[in-house]
Amino acid sequence: MEFTFLKRSMKGHSYSFCKICSCDFSVSHGGRNDVRQHEQSAKHKRGLKAQKYAQEMSPFVARNTTEADKVINAEVKMAMLCAKNNVAFTFCDDFNKCVAEIFPDSAIARKYSTGKTKATQLIKGAIAAELDDELAKTCRSQPFSLMCDESNNRKTEKQFVILARLYDEATLQVTTRFMEMPVCNVGNAENLYEKLSEALRKRGIPWENLIAFNSDNASVMKDRHNSVISRLKTSQPHVQDLGCICHLVQLATGCGIKAAQVPVEDILVGIYTHFDKSAKRCEIYKEFVDFTDSDHLKLLRYCSTRWLSLLTCIQRVLNQWDVLQAYFNSHEEVERSAKVRDLASHLRDPVVKTYFMFLSSALKPLSDFNIAFQSEGVQIHRLEEEMCRLIKRILGCLIPARAIVGGPLREVEYGEGHQLADEELFIGADTKAFMKSTALPVSAEKKIFQSVRRFYEAVLQKMFSSFPLDHPLLKDMKVLDPAARLNITPGTVERLGALFPQLHLSEDGLREELIDYQVTDSKQLPQEDKIDRFWGLVGKDVRFSELPRLMKALLCIPHSNASSERVFSMRNQDDQQTLSHSARLLHRLLDGDSKAWSSPQATGTDEHAFIQSVKFDY
Repeated sequence: MEFTFLKRSMKGHSYSFCKICSCDFSVSHGGRNDVRQHEQSAKHKRGLKAQKYAQEMSPFVARNTTEADKVINAEVKMAMLCAKNNVAFTFCDDFNKCVAEIFPDSAIARKYSTGKTKATQLIKGAIAAELDDELAKTCRSQPFSLMCDESNNRKTEKQFVILARLYDEATLQVTTRFMEMPVCNVGNAENLYEKLSEALRKRGIPWENLIAFNSDNASVMKDRHNSVISRLKTSQPHVQDLGCICHLVQLATGCGIKAAQVPVEDILVGIYTHFDKSAKRCEIYKEFVDFTDSDHLKLLRYCSTRWLSLLTCIQRVLNQWDVLQAYFNSHEEVERSAKVRDLASHLRDPVVKTYFMFLSSALKPLSDFNIAFQSEGVQIHRLEEEMCRLIKRILGCLIPARAIVGGPLREVEYGEGHQLADEELFIGADTKAFMKSTALPVSAEKKIFQSVRRFYEAVLQKMFSSFPLDHPLLKDMKVLDPAARLNITPGTVERLGALFPQLHLSEDGLREELIDYQVTDSKQLPQEDKIDRFWGLVGKDVRFSELPRLMKALLCIPHSNASSERVFSMRNQDDQQTLSHSARLLHRLLDGDSKAWSSPQATGTDEHAFIQSVKFDY
């Protein structure tokens, strides 16, 4: 920084605070010149001279940290460690008994006394409350976005997770914070909106600070007239909604799979469920793996709501194809069971295997895109470019490249009569080699290429109809990229400022700061690769106030809803760990272990309720 003695003034953006003189002074007239004039003033020079000969106070101040404080610090850190790593608080009971023995020479360890109950209260009653207050305070004072999602748990109460995405001034980066996860068993638009409204109302967060909303693309969330977003716009008319691009890509993939008319999903689910919960079948399958000299790999469960599961499941089945074919063809139930007979028939069919091999190649660009935009980092400035790039990659598999370039993307014709010949369609090198080695009949090859064309056409149709290609916000988001600063027009920031009137930005101030930002030598700007940190450092320069405010607001706009999905993934992992512990404890009870209920893990659990819950889960 050029002026290290300055920091932001509490009086507003037209003032700066001098740490040497401990005073505010105006920079509204000359900006940098005002700072230089203050730097040359007699008062500032006297302050510098006095600071030069002043001694630091730290040697004269002894920090009074008692042993009790150190014990409390250890207990809090242990509780936070358990919460951060999803470790059950019952672990604290055992650790509490062992810590003094592990560290016999430590006075802190001897006085450490945090079990399950105390650790729970430290997290829920103290730390969580403090973090929630901090989140509420931040959202009350600066722009933020909301992200939410519903659980699809059919056994227990349905939960509705609410997250806030905001700019953290302390770390100079965009972060996603957990706000609340209320129960909402009747997930209609009215109830979901009320849960959102209540979460903000009880924290005193104004709707005015909300700039964007993101969720999955269900009609209850996105419908034009009766949805959560339609109700949100009554409270905040200027809220931006881009939808979850990862969910849209998954929907496009699903449309392609259905249009191809090959039972890919049925085959994947059928194979997994055949072996699931059957140790006998798994053991027989291992014998076939050894006989065919194949890799011992676990068969994966396909779940249509898991964005990345389709490609990995297809690749795993292809890897085990010969083993699966041998197993099902020789299965004792192949004549009696329709499911086994159908699976054996599909695995024998070279057309089905060819289509699986085609999908293992065709799904890679879709999967790569999905992986990139599940990132927690800032990706919003790349969204429009990457959406267009993905569509062009899929178009290039179906039509000549010359038909794609040179005109608007939406006007590209990809229907019948504009497509490549069969031998020029992209199906993957391995797929081509397999088709040549198998010597398929002409009718079979024709059927395969028809499925390939239907797949590409359906994917493209869904992308063009659902992707936010024409959203006015995305077209100007390149403004965030420092590499594109010389290509930014004044109209760009004016349009962006108009989309967010709740920020109360000065149009003239934005224009002046944009010019200053563009003409500043790149060496004088922050040398930072991360865009959120770059704009945080720019905001510390006294020349810029309005422009960083706008940029930080744009940085908070979510590019996908992956963060909300991760909350439920973490929750499911905890449930699975609890179930595993419950199963172990039940086995001990059935074996006659009378001490099971007196163990730390079982303390406080009602026996009848516990056994009923285990029966229910199984």
